[in-house]
Formats: sequence, structure tokens, C-alpha cells
Amino acid sequence: MDLKEARKRKKVLIAAHRGNWGGNIPPNTILSYKAALMLGADLVEVDTIRSSDGVFYAYHSGEEKGTFGLEGGRRLNEYSSKEIESLEYINSSFNRSGIGVSRLEDVMALLKGKCFINIDRAWLSSWKETLEFLRAFGMEDQLIIKSPAKEEVLDVFEEYGKGFMYMGIIRKKEEYDLIKSYKGINTVAIETNYQQKDDYIASDEFIGRLHSDGCLIWVNALTLDGSKCLSGGFDDNTSISSGPDKGWKVLLDKGYDIIQTDWPSLLASYIETTGEKK
Repeated sequence: MDLKEARKRKKVLIAAHRGNWGGNIPPNTILSYKAALMLGADLVEVDTIRSSDGVFYAYHSGEEKGTFGLEGGRRLNEYSSKEIESLEYINSSFNRSGIGVSRLEDVMALLKGKCFINIDRAWLSSWKETLEFLRAFGMEDQLIIKSPAKEEVLDVFEEYGKGFMYMGIIRKKEEYDLIKSYKGINTVAIETNYQQKDDYIASDEFIGRLHSDGCLIWVNALTLDGSKCLSGGFDDNTSISSGPDKGWKVLLDKGYDIIQTDWPSLLASYIETTGEKK
């Protein structure tokens, strides 16, 4: 699989945020990834954790209370694998779903050869161990490993992430400059997060620089909550409430290569009905 060749064939690559979830299907689960594949997502995001006894899972830490009703503030990486596998997700109707946490090895087996995979949050704990675990699957052509632009994180990736594709998360130009200083990292993409539409990293000048450097640009159309904006307000909520021309179209026109969304089928349908091609 070749990420840049895949990009050349399409107007934009669509990334499904934690798979495609809703109803009784929780995020970051085998069913959410199967749903994303059925909807034709080009990429899926997979959040990762490692249990206290060394087992890897697909899960977004910090959401234990909402996803399982757990109190006390313990993160899932503080639980043993036995404890984790006794948990049951709460679904979108606030009922027990009958679905547990997916092991990362099962997610890799499902997705091998089928789509690109963005590995997220691995840098938060067991960074080195996660990279070594993922290498064993022989899926370097599919996996895009993501992290923020921090020296202590980039140092580890440069040493242990050889052969993997890398995507840095930036909120300012200086963070990109730091990433570019690491010559031993295969930086194929940059995720730009910005609150204001006139932020420099959202400018045509900066977008042009990234493309000139051979980087694909990932933008988040996600609406995480009522206050956080990751793409200058041209997000999923705007695209649905005011129409796609007010949201997704702006991101498409700016030349972003990958759009991550919670509504991949709606974005894909919009692109198809407008007749937009590469």
C-alpha cells in the first residue's frame, strides 16, 4: 500500500475517527472498524493503551467514566488485562452494549491489507514498547504513527520507529520546524490543529510549504465538544447545521489531503454528489 499514491487517486482521503460508531457500536472496537470499512473509509484512527500487565488494546484513555461508568479516576492502562476484559461499553443510548474492549492484535488482524491506520496516543505511555509490538505485524506500509512535536517523544521515535510512516501534530510553525530537524524520521504527513481560521498554519503560504516539502496535510473536521475547534470552525457540526459548503468544502478547497471526521459517509456522499474529483 502507498499512502501518497492513494492520495493522488482521490480528491481527499477520508479518515474515520475511532472507526465509525454510534447506536450500539462503541468507538475503537472491531465493530466500529468493520463499519468504517463498509463505508469506504480510506483510513481509520486507532487509539492505543497498554494494560498494567503488558497487553495492548484499542482505547482512548481518559474517557473511562463515560465509556464504562467507572469512578475513581483510574486510567485503563492502570488496569490488568483481566480487569479490562471484564468491562462492557455503555452505548449511545446509555445502556450496556454487550461489547468489550478490543485487543490491538485483533484490530491489526482485521485491518491488515485493507486500509491505512493512524495509530494515536501511543506516545502517552509505553511508546517504545508499542512501536516494537506494532513492528511484529509487518504492516509498516499501512501504519501512520502520530505524536505531538516534543523532543522527548521524537527522540524515541527516531530510534525505535525506523521503517514506520510518521505524522506530527502541530499547532504552530515552530513545531513543524522541530519535526523537520529529525532527519531519521519518515515524516509523510502533518496534522494541523487550529482554533482560528486566520491562524498561520491554516494559511495558503504554510499549506504550500508543507506540500513543497512532500508532506500530506491532515485536518480534523471533528467537533469534540461545544468549545474545542480543530479546524477554524469548518467542522462537522457546521457542515451539518449550515450545510457542507460552509464546512467541508472550505477544507477541500484549501487543499487538505486527509480529512478526519465522525461522519465519513456524509462527507463521502457530499464529495460524490458535487462531482468533485482530484
